[in-house]
Amino acid sequence: MNIRKALYFALLVGFLLPVQAWAHDFHTSITDARYNPKTQSYELSIRLFADDLEDALSKRHKTSIRLDKSERVNKLIAEYLQAHFTISAGKGARPTQKFVGAQEEADAIWLYIEIPAGKAPGQNLFVQNDLLMELFDDQTNILNLQVGARKKSVLSRVGDTQHEVSL
Repeated sequence: MNIRKALYFALLVGFLLPVQAWAHDFHTSITDARYNPKTQSYELSIRLFADDLEDALSKRHKTSIRLDKSERVNKLIAEYLQAHFTISAGKGARPTQKFVGAQEEADAIWLYIEIPAGKAPGQNLFVQNDLLMELFDDQTNILNLQVGARKKSVLSRVGDTQHEVSL
């Protein structure tokens, strides 16, 4: 009987430990955005937990999505970013983004996009950032924005995802 309990415990720990190792208790994304005057666009690097992005894509498409380097997955990521993140000169505007690529790093993924801005941005920009908020009510998204020498940081949380940024 003791051997059975020990075996059961060992199996239980063996199955739960890998799940525990991948779990994370905080839900935060970080985005670095810089205005490039040569291309008249914002160049963005977005860092998310890879498993959270898989969950968001799976929920959105009602099927299991695993991150890989396929055109199909890249298209799904690009569509997700277009729907959940934007920087624009006009409130409610959604410029069409260009998905540049993705790079995996341990348990995270870096996503790279460009958002057209036209000539140098004016004094006010509009930011909408609700990445992963359909999954987590404690999701926090940080945007570090640089236009020339001017820098601003924007914090988005559930219920507070649209911001007017004065430069």
